[in-house]
Amino acid sequence: MLSRHFLRVKVLQSLYAYKLSGEVSFDLAEKELYKSISETYDLEVYLYSSLLEIKDIAENQIEEAKGKFFPTEEEMNPNMRFVENALLKQLSENIELTSAIDKLKINWTDQRELLRKILNKFKNSDSYKSYMAKETVNYEDEKKIIIQLLKNYLLKNESFLDYLSELKIYWESDFQFVGLSFLKFLKEFKQADTASKSLIKSFEFSEKDAKDFAIDLFRKAVTHYDDFDELFKKRIENWDMDRLAFIDIIIIKMGLVELVYCPEVPVRVTLNEYIEMAKEFSTDRSKLFVNGLLDKFLVDLRAAGKIRKIENEEVDVE
Repeated sequence: MLSRHFLRVKVLQSLYAYKLSGEVSFDLAEKELYKSISETYDLEVYLYSSLLEIKDIAENQIEEAKGKFFPTEEEMNPNMRFVENALLKQLSENIELTSAIDKLKINWTDQRELLRKILNKFKNSDSYKSYMAKETVNYEDEKKIIIQLLKNYLLKNESFLDYLSELKIYWESDFQFVGLSFLKFLKEFKQADTASKSLIKSFEFSEKDAKDFAIDLFRKAVTHYDDFDELFKKRIENWDMDRLAFIDIIIIKMGLVELVYCPEVPVRVTLNEYIEMAKEFSTDRSKLFVNGLLDKFLVDLRAAGKIRKIENEEVDVE
């Protein structure tokens, strides 16, 4: 399910790029915004595919060990528990996932050494050794070990993140959100799930809803971007927009647009969201700066009667 915070971040990135481009093409900016949202789902496919590639590497390691001149007894009769893992088997047989991987033409050839290192580090962990040493395992055990692989070894590997960020630059900011959503989805997997189970876009609440919210906010932010310059002049001594961090200006103006032109979103939700974005995307001092200015601007907007929120609206729809 795509959160409103995630979509606001997408709008922020698009508005930033649009302003830096000199406002070259609004239509193109809209298309790029929606493309960046849609391609977030491709990142999910890459995460699925990386697990299957690691499984393939583990199988190759077993075969290579068997092919040694003097294989050990253990190498001749290997423990197949991980490569025959029930969850990995479900993923490898899933019709939708197979089609998505083929469509994206995902090929890990150049990154197999990176994934091999991740696998080897994982195989040296106590959790993996314990899993492989158990006399028997149930489906929850099978799920748990794959979730640990993903959570502790793939999602925390800087080189893996760097590679994905090179494929799509905005995947760097998407990575944590998609990874956590992916983990949650895997935890909900059931042994009875078949090859026809829907896997892709597991965090989507509605592509139409996502588009409507993000595009509407983007359009309003562009249309009303200059509406609040007088507020800045009033509240900032020796006002000079050129001296303010550009990203801070965009964050604050987006927040003001949402306060005034999005009546369905509660005030406290808007304030919290844009303070959080300042913490994520700007300088260490920006959180306090954005917080302070938004509080002051809110006083001015309320005094001018420009804050009109839907009555009894207490929570943001996530």
